Amino acid sequence: MATNPMQRKARNSFLLGMLIMLIITGAVIAFLILQLTNMKKEEKELEASYVTVYTLNRDVDSGEEVTESDFTITQVVNSTAPTDYLTPSDLGDNMIAKIAMTTGTVLSKEMIYVDETVTGNDVRKQEYNMFVLPSDLRTGDYVDVRLQMPSGTDYIVVSKKKVEIPNISGVDSTDTISITLSEDEINTLSNAIVDAFKVNGAKLYVNKYTEPGIQEAATPTYPVSQEVMALINENPNIVEQARNALWNRYNTTQRNDVINPAVQTEDAEGNYQANMEESITNSVTTRQEYLEGLSAQATTTTDTTNTTE
Repeated sequence: MATNPMQRKARNSFLLGMLIMLIITGAVIAFLILQLTNMKKEEKELEASYVTVYTLNRDVDSGEEVTESDFTITQVVNSTAPTDYLTPSDLGDNMIAKIAMTTGTVLSKEMIYVDETVTGNDVRKQEYNMFVLPSDLRTGDYVDVRLQMPSGTDYIVVSKKKVEIPNISGVDSTDTISITLSEDEINTLSNAIVDAFKVNGAKLYVNKYTEPGIQEAATPTYPVSQEVMALINENPNIVEQARNALWNRYNTTQRNDVINPAVQTEDAEGNYQANMEESITNSVTTRQEYLEGLSAQATTTTDTTNTTE
């Protein structure tokens, strides 16, 4: 059926309008899809630019032990994180800070190491009160114990030991420290104490490591006496490696040429007895002060409880 020009024009206009609408709608949909794709891409890029790291939630000193409770899990921009930032696989028992760090520090593998040293069956905590101590020594410091002879010779007796200072009534002891030693170290240090007590002018002292987290333990140089070496040889608790190291030190001229002449004088035995008596007296006094401090704390706690009730 024929159509008049007006109807044909109206139909063509309608079809043209529909086509234009479809084109516009398609363009809008394509634009929205492109925008959505770009948004997802940006989100992924944004997510990729952040990494999960561990930060410290307290200040720590070099050589101090840290645990996972000292860490806070944080998201930081990848570009601001250390390239070797700490991950869960790097964590373990006996984690030690290599350097001093402040709260909020992002931890890297270079800042923390895991001490995998196995504690031997012969290791014991020993208490001493005859050392000259640094004025700023505190619990947690690492020290060498050294013997200085009047001749000027200076020997490392035991090296890199973590110090614990007894606390009496809230105050650190001024002359007593505890350190953990193996059987061969106990014998060696006992020998050095005897030598120091026998010789006027000899001094047993400790000096601190400045960065114990990164400083290696010094090599002991003190040569033990023949009597102590014989005792060590008969001791089944001392491993072969330690025994060999002590033999190497014993077989030096230092013992015969420097130390033995000093400890074998007429006054040596009297000096030893006097110094040992002083050490025992100091130990008794320190122990008494410690017990009195505990008693005072218990009394204060009881009074506080009664007042509260």
